[in-house]
Amino acid sequence: MELKPPPACLDDDPPVDPTPLTCNEMAAIAKALGHPARMDIVEYFMECRPHTVGEIADHLDLAQSTVSEHLRILRSANILRTEPDGPRTWHCLNRVVLKRFARDTESLTVRTDR
Repeated sequence: MELKPPPACLDDDPPVDPTPLTCNEMAAIAKALGHPARMDIVEYFMECRPHTVGEIADHLDLAQSTVSEHLRILRSANILRTEPDGPRTWHCLNRVVLKRFARDTESLTVRTDR
């Protein structure tokens, strides 16, 4: 059985929602990014193309089960999106969520005089 090539990047770079993330969303994203292996995974997605668990595991020299658990955590924080493709699942970075997180994190540094 011949496998199809990866789909186009799932991130079509839509406009960033101006609504601030909730405190729970911010905390979930921060927690998900708070592990070096998950940061390595996010950095691996800098090239905007979907990846499979196997590709990520090979690149990071980690067990597939370990990568799968890290991907689960990133998906639960909405940092990754997935697209099933027969026996494979493609994972793609949700850049819009990361842009909102960066924007909302930066807003924490703005001083307001009360």
